[in-house]
Amino acid sequence: MSDSDPPEHDDLDEVTIRLDAMEVTKATEQYHHAPFADAPSVQGRWLQTVAAASSPGRPDPMRIAPGGRVGHYILISRIAHGGMATVWLAKRERGGQSELVALKIVLPHLAGDSSFVKMFLDEVKLLAAIRHPNVVDVRDVGSDGGYPYAALEWIDGDSLARLMAVMDQKGLRMPLAIALRIVGEVCLGLHIAHELRGDDGELLDVVHRDVSPPNILLSATGDVKLIDFGVAKAVERISEQTRSGVFKGKVAYMAPEQAERKPIDRRTDIWSVGVVLYKLVTGETPYAGGLVDVFQKLKRGDKIPPLPKNTPRMVAEVITRALQRDNDQRFQTAAEMRRAIQFAYSEEAVTVSKDEFALFVRQHLGEMIKRRRTAALEALEQ
Repeated sequence: MSDSDPPEHDDLDEVTIRLDAMEVTKATEQYHHAPFADAPSVQGRWLQTVAAASSPGRPDPMRIAPGGRVGHYILISRIAHGGMATVWLAKRERGGQSELVALKIVLPHLAGDSSFVKMFLDEVKLLAAIRHPNVVDVRDVGSDGGYPYAALEWIDGDSLARLMAVMDQKGLRMPLAIALRIVGEVCLGLHIAHELRGDDGELLDVVHRDVSPPNILLSATGDVKLIDFGVAKAVERISEQTRSGVFKGKVAYMAPEQAERKPIDRRTDIWSVGVVLYKLVTGETPYAGGLVDVFQKLKRGDKIPPLPKNTPRMVAEVITRALQRDNDQRFQTAAEMRRAIQFAYSEEAVTVSKDEFALFVRQHLGEMIKRRRTAALEALEQ
């Protein structure tokens, strides 16, 4: 079974789950520490990598395999593969210490596109400036053998997309309290990013551009983290043929103004978060169909199918406001949407603690997480 397949056996009993929680803690103590204190700063490494991108080498695909080395990192196992990059679980050893990272490596056919690589690196620099528990941390950036890469903190878990797929396979609907917790945490990370300011104190007008289930990570310890800030901006620089492949499956989360190539701002991300919550509540995105169909529905402003009649009033109000075609009618900030979600929580009178959420993640993704964690611990011991 590949990492992309849902686990076959994840109906763990309560005893197994609680023992697994102890294992999570043990694993976390071994690999989750701050980046090496004497390593070059991400800023410095970024400048070196940008310079290298102006004359990229010819990437050797044979290097990208388990046991291969990219920069200072040894590849362990592939975590994910997308239209722009592959993500590997990798380790780095320095001064007797080992650190596990998620190593994002630009695909060979894009690694030679200097304009794309520079934009990719710009987004890495942006992500490195965002420091928040709900945003994945950048540990390093570099280029080796024609392969630009970014080393991100390794999350012991998987994406919201994977959790949704597993639950769908089981015929289960996402509990509303779980959905509200996930989306509320996403709003926290987004607001910090949206408020990012430059050295002159002015807003940098950060927009994620691709808030969707594959870019929301859920950890076995109950964390919710956003990844891939601004990557959709880099996609705009590649060919139409390649771009259609990258956007496939994600256009359903785009705001109308983004689909129409109109100016975007933080409220564009609000729409996307609204679609995520709509999907968690209904099991569908507002606009179904193929890539072209969804684009047409967005541009025409087709009516969004109604929510189930049993949707709590305040939850329905959150979704409805987030999905207003006129962005002036949406929540104006992610913080405002977060507050509305908290009010919806109070109406439900059911909240989910971080520990309870972690237990839920392990119940449904436990086997896959355990396999990946075992590989990580074995790698650290080698």
